[in-house]
Amino acid sequence: MRLICFGDSWTAGHGVETDKKYKEEPFPDMFTQKLREQNSWPRYVANELNCTFVNLGVCGYGNHYILRDLEDSIRNKLIYSDDIIIVVLSYPYRYKKHDTMGVAELFWKMENILKDYKHFFFNSFYPTFKEEGIKIEDLPKCFINPDKTISDVLKQYEIDNDICVWEYDSRSVWNDDKNFWEGDYHPNALGYKIIAEHIYEQIRHEI
Repeated sequence: MRLICFGDSWTAGHGVETDKKYKEEPFPDMFTQKLREQNSWPRYVANELNCTFVNLGVCGYGNHYILRDLEDSIRNKLIYSDDIIIVVLSYPYRYKKHDTMGVAELFWKMENILKDYKHFFFNSFYPTFKEEGIKIEDLPKCFINPDKTISDVLKQYEIDNDICVWEYDSRSVWNDDKNFWEGDYHPNALGYKIIAEHIYEQIRHEI
């Protein structure tokens, strides 16, 4: 059994580094990229599952890129029948002008590709179907808390514990008077551990 993880920068580990000069660098030097991907939430979930992991998160990815990588991985038989697959979805309108599929069509295509595997979906910082008028109860159970995000978990943790969970010592970023959007921020190292705890608690009884 292995843990295979797909997503955008919230999976790739952007924000683990402490040097703010990398904030706008989705693809910095190899050292920083490895620092990110090897210390993001997949590492800690894999530790709990006592298995190896592959972090396929990529900074800047939209959901159609995640779909493409899912298709390639399945087509090339890189994913095995006993693998656990977690997809943390990105902002659904990230590349709206270039998307050839609607939000719902893209999601159901992912679900169809993964239907024969143990898999789970999470929202990163934006509810995928917020503007789509889709009933939550119509979504598969493998979509965990589809009307919530893992960003919500971080915000609540910071409120409850008064501890920074955001990159570069940012605090209470949702109160930012610059019209805050969570996609402008990333978790820090502690934040990714909290995300891992949340994800593991949500899936452990299903594995």
